[in-house]
Amino acid sequence: MKMKRTALRLFGILMAVAMLLSMVGCGSKEIALEDKQQTKDDASLLAAVDTLDETYWKGLPFSDVLPLEGGKIDIKGKDEIVIGFSQTGFNHPWRSEMINSAQAEVNRYTNVRMIVTDGNVDIVDQSGDVRDLIAQGVDAIVISPVESDGLVAAVEEAYDAGIPVIVLDRDIYTDKRTVFIGQSNVTMGAAVAQRMVDDLTKRYGEPKGKILEITGLVGSSPAIDRQAGMMSVLSQYPNIEILATGDGEWIRDPAVALMEDWLVAYDEIDAVFSHAEESSWGAQLAIERAGRQGDGIMHFTCDGSNEGFVDVKNGVFNADGNYTPFIGQLGIRAALYTLLGMEIPGLETYEYGQKLVLPDSPVVVPENADEWIGKGWGEY
Repeated sequence: MKMKRTALRLFGILMAVAMLLSMVGCGSKEIALEDKQQTKDDASLLAAVDTLDETYWKGLPFSDVLPLEGGKIDIKGKDEIVIGFSQTGFNHPWRSEMINSAQAEVNRYTNVRMIVTDGNVDIVDQSGDVRDLIAQGVDAIVISPVESDGLVAAVEEAYDAGIPVIVLDRDIYTDKRTVFIGQSNVTMGAAVAQRMVDDLTKRYGEPKGKILEITGLVGSSPAIDRQAGMMSVLSQYPNIEILATGDGEWIRDPAVALMEDWLVAYDEIDAVFSHAEESSWGAQLAIERAGRQGDGIMHFTCDGSNEGFVDVKNGVFNADGNYTPFIGQLGIRAALYTLLGMEIPGLETYEYGQKLVLPDSPVVVPENADEWIGKGWGEY
């Protein structure tokens, strides 16, 4: 089902809802948003609840994972269930879409409420957010951490306080949390890297070339895993040279600066492997500014937006790793499963406790782009 949405829609909606709720209070189906930067206007004040309806929810992926009937969640002694959602930040539409999917899930239940906090992409801020949620006495916490090691202490405090902690997308390296849920960044990174090898082989008749890598935020588990996936493939091809690696931080501006420096340093560049679409677009901007559009620099990226899929179809990207943000609803359901004393099926045990690894989505390439346009996140 198509989920045609503006990429920045919920970013603005969330800011607006924060102001609305500060005036009218929070009902059981509304987002209680703790926002430190209430800077948006009120143009979309009524959009949030209207757009997160049953039709939207039915279009989300993984509907068959952790199934749960809507209505009232019956937990003895609980008239209302409050789930805290500690988000890395609201600086990227991918993050907003995760909250969007979580709120759509909350809207299915008559006595569940969600409090969302903005970590401002800062370990100290997000640690404070988790401790604030503990102090407010939330029943469970869903967290998508800015960085994997820095949130350990705060998460352990929540867990030790008897609060279930569901970790999404980026892992936290402690066994004092309930479960980690996400797709495999390792296998996705490997699949995108294999496509890069294939395209380099088509170019030269053999697997060789000179490439650059723009990582996600250094220290975050997706950046570590996407790089590990890429290296698992490239280690088999010694004639593919990694000229340089730099931290793109998942956003555009750092990638622009990195690519500008690299374009001065290297006359021959065959491809850029970016951990995020924003980094790829930043690299392309630098290439255009340098007048090197004719160099044939290929772009291999990750994130899974509709705009990215369109760029694959149009030849801007050679491949886009299809990593969905629509897992917020699974975080909510996992929290409710735990509170209800239900077993979460399909768990794997590993060094940090238990994890639920979701199925990989196919890498989007020119051959299947039409099939995927409309199934990603954001406008197209």
